[in-house]
Amino acid sequence: MNVPIDVGAGLIFLVSAAVGYAVYRHTRATSTTNPPTGDIGVSFTAGSVTLVALAFLFGVSNPPADHEPTPVPGYSQPATPPAPTPTATPATTTSTHSPEPPATPST
Repeated sequence: MNVPIDVGAGLIFLVSAAVGYAVYRHTRATSTTNPPTGDIGVSFTAGSVTLVALAFLFGVSNPPADHEPTPVPGYSQPATPPAPTPTATPATTTSTHSPEPPATPST
């Protein structure tokens, strides 16, 4: 199954990967250990923050409406039965005067 990736989303990912790599190279160049080592945690964090920031700033739009998902051949969804039609209820008559309250039996 092919999953189409939007061009904007791909560019955002590539920029964040480049930022992460640049941070790794910088931490490796400024390392005081022998041999010099880069800080992979800081570079991963910088790339992730860049990815989230660019995604919020530029966002990824929804695909156009003309790209409807195509049904899988040989599979059909079961038909749902139609909803039952409501039957008519007889009209009730209402009176305009209030009924007498029921008498309470005296003991």
